Amino acid sequence: MSDLSLYLRTLEERLDPTVLFERVVGGACDPWQRQLLTTTSPFAMCLASRRIGKSQTTGVLAAQTVSAPNRTVLILSPTLSQSQLLFKKVLQAWHAMALPIQKTRLTQQVMELDNGSVVVCVPAGQDGESARGWGVKDGGILIYEEGAFIADAVFDSTLPIREEGGRILLITTPGRKGGFAHSLWTDNDEVEKITARSTETARMAEKVAFDRRYMPPLQFAVEHELRWVGGGVPFFHPETIENAYTDTPELKIGDIYANA
Repeated sequence: MSDLSLYLRTLEERLDPTVLFERVVGGACDPWQRQLLTTTSPFAMCLASRRIGKSQTTGVLAAQTVSAPNRTVLILSPTLSQSQLLFKKVLQAWHAMALPIQKTRLTQQVMELDNGSVVVCVPAGQDGESARGWGVKDGGILIYEEGAFIADAVFDSTLPIREEGGRILLITTPGRKGGFAHSLWTDNDEVEKITARSTETARMAEKVAFDRRYMPPLQFAVEHELRWVGGGVPFFHPETIENAYTDTPELKIGDIYANA
């Protein structure tokens, strides 16, 4: 590829992350992915079904963001393994961009570039201590991945990481009612809200049908229909409770000896 061709291709992908996404994934964006990749909202939240492509979309967004100079993308995940898996998605997208920007540092969780930008993927822990010292401003993004499963104390300590010009994205499957993520989704009208429901996504039809047939109803409701749990949602499905009852009259202790 000539220098001019490389410049034109990478310019388009740096200006429009959906173009990069389509090349990395090999297919068109879903509407929710397009909205997530192109939003300029200072605070956006995406409520998404499991296995719908959250990590891959986040990886593309992170890579496209740090192609501009002096930007920080800080990604907090519930566990170390999730952080490392997500970081692999970021690297996959970055390598696909094939930009003439060199890495100055690369670990299992950090990629620093010679344009002054950096991607950091760290586990949130119980208090956000691992994110201490970082700042996100001027086009950078603070991303909470699976935010409904991150302790509320983490948000208290890490939301101030976002500085002037920075953005916040929380992307998650539903978790318990009453937590920070649930309150944000249900009560905060200032946050841009993006819904990624598998039952409304054609490419997920086979998985949805399979899981509907074999998955416990409440689990299906959470993972596919985006239902929050807890706060009054019964642990057992109503049908399970109903089937536990019998039409046989109650047996009283006295009946055992009535005909003795």
